[in-house]
Amino acid sequence: MVTPGEVYVLLVTAMALVALAVAIPVLLRIVVDGRARLGEEPPAHPDEGANPGAGGQSVDPDRPRCPHCGTENDADFVYCRECLEQL
Repeated sequence: MVTPGEVYVLLVTAMALVALAVAIPVLLRIVVDGRARLGEEPPAHPDEGANPGAGGQSVDPDRPRCPHCGTENDADFVYCRECLEQL
């Protein structure tokens, strides 16, 4: 006789295997896309030709410019949206 506990373990194991089978192709695609993006140039910023303020500071004080890459970020950001360095 099969106990309810054994049925539960069997069902949970089967559901975990199905979830894993669905997740593996998605995760592999993420890795492939990530590797492809490493070889690409960074995307052009719409503010690339803009005239920054003095000393490379942003014209808009609510959007501080990253000291590492020059990307404008929101005021509440701690890390740059482009290079992920600390602001």
